[in-house]
Amino acid sequence: MRMPLYARDSILRALVPRLVGLAADRRQLVPQEHRGDLPVTLLTGRHGMGRTAVLDWLEEAYRGRVPLGRVDAARIEQARWSGSTAANTSAVVEILEQLVCRLAPMVPGAGRLRFSRLLPGLFAVSSWHRGSEVEQALARDRFARLLVACGLEKGTADADGSQWTYDVSERLADPDRRRHDLAPVTEAVVQQYFSRHTRSRAERFVHQWYRSRFPGAEDGEAALIRLSLRFHQGGDFQHAVEHTLIAAFLEDLTDAHGRWQRINRTPRPLVLLDNAHTAAGQRVLGLLLEHRAAPESAARDPLVVVATRLGDGADLYPDATRRELPELIHASGWERTVPGSPSAGLLVIPLAPLTHDDLLLMLDPAEGPLHHHLPSALHALTQGHPQGSSLLCEAVVRASGQHAVAPEELLDLSAEEGRPVAEVLLEQLIPQPQLRAHLIPLALARDREAAQALVPASAPAGGGFPGAGLSSAVQYLEEHWTAGTAGSAPATGFVSDPFLRALLVHAARTTSAAAPPGRRWEDLHALLREHHAARGAGHEPDVLRHSLATGGADPVVSALTEYFGTWEAGHWLDTLRYTAEAPRPPSDGWPDDRAEIARGAHDHRYAETDDVRRSVNRLLHTLWYLSETYAEPLPDLCDDLGSELAFLSMRHPSGRAVLNDAARTWPAAARERRPYPKYGSTRDDEE
Repeated sequence: MRMPLYARDSILRALVPRLVGLAADRRQLVPQEHRGDLPVTLLTGRHGMGRTAVLDWLEEAYRGRVPLGRVDAARIEQARWSGSTAANTSAVVEILEQLVCRLAPMVPGAGRLRFSRLLPGLFAVSSWHRGSEVEQALARDRFARLLVACGLEKGTADADGSQWTYDVSERLADPDRRRHDLAPVTEAVVQQYFSRHTRSRAERFVHQWYRSRFPGAEDGEAALIRLSLRFHQGGDFQHAVEHTLIAAFLEDLTDAHGRWQRINRTPRPLVLLDNAHTAAGQRVLGLLLEHRAAPESAARDPLVVVATRLGDGADLYPDATRRELPELIHASGWERTVPGSPSAGLLVIPLAPLTHDDLLLMLDPAEGPLHHHLPSALHALTQGHPQGSSLLCEAVVRASGQHAVAPEELLDLSAEEGRPVAEVLLEQLIPQPQLRAHLIPLALARDREAAQALVPASAPAGGGFPGAGLSSAVQYLEEHWTAGTAGSAPATGFVSDPFLRALLVHAARTTSAAAPPGRRWEDLHALLREHHAARGAGHEPDVLRHSLATGGADPVVSALTEYFGTWEAGHWLDTLRYTAEAPRPPSDGWPDDRAEIARGAHDHRYAETDDVRRSVNRLLHTLWYLSETYAEPLPDLCDDLGSELAFLSMRHPSGRAVLNDAARTWPAAARERRPYPKYGSTRDDEE
């Protein structure tokens, strides 16, 4: 059963069905869009925005109904880095092999796709140097998979192909002569392929096609040998061969989807390419786009390609057509605006964050009434991040049958397996344990310089990678969480994405009690406080912020009261606001009475102080409480925010107008969960 994907219907039930020509959720033909030239659909977005989930849904919807091939370019890339190198393979060849194996099986109503051009090319480049056991083993396994998938040999998908490669060796006239030569092996491979798996008419056609690609070759067999020799040389020679193989692949699909298929509106084949930002994905996508943009590509292939990419790739694809999700409901709006430009063949669609209404739908299955502020708290926390929203909403629905769910306990709810949902989410978003452990304390820092101060404390237990760890963390954040950041919250802090930062800070808070000395909550903030104090004048807001994060409100209030009489009012307000955004301490030993202090319930403790200090104390705790993503903007607290600012405006030596303006605008911003207007310059404005 397909899981619902919220806010993605314009792709799943509109755009892709129009491109394929078949409804995704019912047996109904759909008028095909772009009857000639087809775009490659590229879904972009930051980490966890649901790119792979869209491909999962499409695969389940169309598998067995149309020829469908799916490849994860990241797995191809990882396998090539971790495996042994061999001259008879490349990322493009491995992707083509996987696509053939997935597209070739029989599909009711569509028949079997035959790759008469591509298969002999793949067999030829897979030839091995005599004496190379690694290359021969790779060829043997590839031959077995291709022959079984294409129905050219009986057997199962795990047939080892030993007999096929053994028979090739038997064809070699003198096994000892020119022992390491490639050409004789390729000749034997090509001859055996044609003798066993093609008919004479098809063989003549394939020979003619390859001969036309290699002018000067005596025949198609000689052209295929030259193809193999070039491929094994690597570099530019290999890239040229990959162009030929991509052309063979697309022209085979064009033959299979001929005039009668177009007249009968036969659904088009579908390829799903995940992680096209990797080197392997970029390479195969680039070759496909180049082939379609070439002037000689008169016959348009029928292949529908939906690819995903981390980040937007705007620098790589300058001529692409870009559309937002709502624009795709009735038409793609794509056309090749720049003839001959490969990137003009792309339709780029950024996956937008989920909306507040999407979260309401996700919470509908709850068994009992939910807290009225819960959807807003969820959206403020996740910023519409699909993966986070899905897991958190599932946790809320699960808990709703047992007890009332308060907004402040969202990250402490249990996931399906019983562990805290925040812990599960963080493991999914940052799978590498060492990197995750390193990032948890670093999330408390405001910038890279502050993060550097935490490096000794952030190295995982048992030592590790202090210097390299910070570089790895920076690289990871830039690659996965910087480009395409969306949402209303400002991108501040060493970890700029507000949702990821919230998860990491929560982890730092909940693991503090069990952490060794130096890695506990108060230790980390003490390091940061000392770091910013050492940086000198202008860093007072950071010093106050990290003091407040440990629960030490009294010295912070005293400092703010002292600064009130000497600082320019705008700078003082921005310092107050920035300080009040400090994360709250762990709940162990720290009672959260911020709302009560904001209402004046603790004023009797400060009877010996003046009115300004008591007002600053109430104001700080009001802003500190309202800064929580889960906090409901309670009317009395928002009103009191304006009252305190109005009171202070009468007591500042020169800032009455600025404080009066804040008294009017800040309560409205708090009610609407908007950023407070700024009046001066604080450290967060300088990054």
